[in-house]
Amino acid sequence: MSWDEYITSNLMAPVDANGSTLSSAAILGLDGSVWAKSSGFPAFTPEEFEKVMAAMADPAITAAFFSGAKYMKVTSDETVLRCRKDKIGFIARKTNTAIVMGFYEDPPVSGQMCNRVVEALGDYLEHQGY
Repeated sequence: MSWDEYITSNLMAPVDANGSTLSSAAILGLDGSVWAKSSGFPAFTPEEFEKVMAAMADPAITAAFFSGAKYMKVTSDETVLRCRKDKIGFIARKTNTAIVMGFYEDPPVSGQMCNRVVEALGDYLEHQGY
């Protein structure tokens, strides 16, 4: 399966009976390189990507900036970062070689739904050696 297929078949697949999907999603290298992304995935700077990675690793960091917007950190650990700004948020799941990232807008997609989708693909990729 190509990286683009992981986006369309997994990350951007409908999450409910109404056909709701994540707002956008991407698979990024640990260096911030884009392996694949959906249309509408926000542009970001290398500095913003580094701050997302830092927020994931450091419990003392309370916010992350992405595409010029400030998102408050909801939770994080060494592999997952959950951030939110009003009704919009993102989940980032770190694997051995990549970051799986999904954005949502609640409603129709809740942070919990987005989390399930992003973490499931992250778990699968990690199990495959990525």
